Amino acid sequence: MTATLAFDPPNPSGVQDAVLGLKQVLDTHETTGASPFVNEILAAEGERRDGGAAEALAGEHAPSNAFESARRRADERQALNAFIRLFSEEEAHSMTGGKAMGDGTLANLPFAFKDVFFAHGHLPGDGTPYRFPSRGVEQAPLLERLFAAGAIPVGATNLDPFSYSTTGENPFYGAPINPLDPELLVGGSSSGSSVAVGAGIVPFAIGTDTGGSIRIPAAFCGVWGWKPTNGLLDASGLVPLSHSHDCPAIVASDARMLRRVAETLIGKSSPAWRKAESGMRIGIAQELFAASDADTAKALNRFLAAARSGSGQDVAVPDLALCNGIATVITGYEAARFLHPAFEEMPDAFTGNVRQRLAIGASIARRDYDVAQRIRSRLTADFLAGTLSKCDLIVSPITPRGCYRRKELNGPAESVRALTLELLDFNRWVNSLGLPAVAIPFRLSESGQMVAVQIIGRPYGDLDLLRFAGGLAL
Repeated sequence: MTATLAFDPPNPSGVQDAVLGLKQVLDTHETTGASPFVNEILAAEGERRDGGAAEALAGEHAPSNAFESARRRADERQALNAFIRLFSEEEAHSMTGGKAMGDGTLANLPFAFKDVFFAHGHLPGDGTPYRFPSRGVEQAPLLERLFAAGAIPVGATNLDPFSYSTTGENPFYGAPINPLDPELLVGGSSSGSSVAVGAGIVPFAIGTDTGGSIRIPAAFCGVWGWKPTNGLLDASGLVPLSHSHDCPAIVASDARMLRRVAETLIGKSSPAWRKAESGMRIGIAQELFAASDADTAKALNRFLAAARSGSGQDVAVPDLALCNGIATVITGYEAARFLHPAFEEMPDAFTGNVRQRLAIGASIARRDYDVAQRIRSRLTADFLAGTLSKCDLIVSPITPRGCYRRKELNGPAESVRALTLELLDFNRWVNSLGLPAVAIPFRLSESGQMVAVQIIGRPYGDLDLLRFAGGLAL
């Protein structure tokens, strides 16, 4: 497949320049010899944790009219463009099979899910007018677990088209509006899910995180976000962008709700249930905070105060330029090959930005994709044996600036592309290495602005992170 023929990019010469630059990165860091895949490394980490069953948080009964109340809030806040589709009570009942009752851990709790999940009566469009065929999966298993726990679906949320950007904007259904300040960027790609929670329409929502797609909008909307260990949650029944990096992910109104949903979704035999044996040693990605603005530095101080820790040890994160390079190669290669049939069927559903990125992915050779996967595996093994042997969690900024303004998207295409990459910069390495992360929002007392940090843990240390986050003195 050639880039120009495959996706009609607006800047064909830019495609070749990008591919050559990526190839140089790979050639510089190529590793030889057999190497386990990242999922094998993560599985070995899970075996060392020796997981076991545990009891989830008890359910709490919401009022019986929870669905109607959430629908009313969604209708009242329709101008926020959080949703692509709102479900009727009959549609919600068809999806759940009438399970939204009883004493389940999420009994009668309304929620929303990103328009990438298959559900009975809903074919996802991935933020576009296109509709993906079910291919034998009528309803995502992750949704089935939520329905079995009593949760009620209110609607399918807005997102960047094909989940392939980080601004949160959508030309087909309108841009989701930040409930904190309409002039601020929402971030993406799980923009609508974060807006729905930030606006108080639902207490939690489901999205995905491929390179920061839940953590970025959660941070910008002042809510909590959880990117699980790669492979911890069942990702079948959703439209993929990059099967190597995609994770179903959660955004919630507070730490308790985030943990409650997580404990519902994590299988009882998972190694994630094993608790850390002692207190959590805090590592600080100081070089990333040094590259961030003053408000983000204040958020670090707020975090350390809330953790009742005056300091943590400075730790190194992997080479971000290398991580972002291999993420671009792997995501682009996988996305181009998955989305090409949809492009052939409905090219008008693909924006110029998406076509440009997919054209780059279509031009990546299989040999370079394999090299990127080997480098990724080596980085993962080295980081687990190095930095994560010295600490139990790492606190890091999510983006270099605490907030971004929507007017920054009015510039030329190259500046918007640079902004998109800036939002990804501190996040993609977490997905490449398969690690769990939790986005924690703080309100700065001087300005009232919301700024967030993320804590990153060892594979399958998800519940350790969530317990730690829930214990912060906020």
